[in-house]
Amino acid sequence: MNSLSGRNITPQPFVRGAPVVAVLKGIVLALALSVALLFIAALVLYFTAVPEKITPYLVFGISIAAIVAGSFSAGKNIGSRGWLYGGITGFIFVVLMLVAGMFVLDDLSPGWNFATKLFLGFIFGAIGGMWGVNR
Repeated sequence: MNSLSGRNITPQPFVRGAPVVAVLKGIVLALALSVALLFIAALVLYFTAVPEKITPYLVFGISIAAIVAGSFSAGKNIGSRGWLYGGITGFIFVVLMLVAGMFVLDDLSPGWNFATKLFLGFIFGAIGGMWGVNR
């Protein structure tokens, strides 16, 4: 009998493919949230006198919020190793955004900027995943 502080601990069965499904759901959530928030931001920028020079910061903030939310969902659904699965979710989200950006921009080349975005995607994803596991 496994016990810790008088509580019974029942090991959770590992379901094959469950982490992959949770990560994919987290990525879809992050993509949907980022599209919705970017649409709202575009409306705000269009209908108000907010200067357009804040757009890169707004997009960065929305991307971080989407990564954290998607990773939170993945970590919550998996229930363990939130840093890893959340980091993977954030990393894949950034890869998808960079691939989509390659179709829009002609001069997007890999470099330190590219590596920094991937690293930050993993870090913020790991934070969201840890938060999701511990909620």
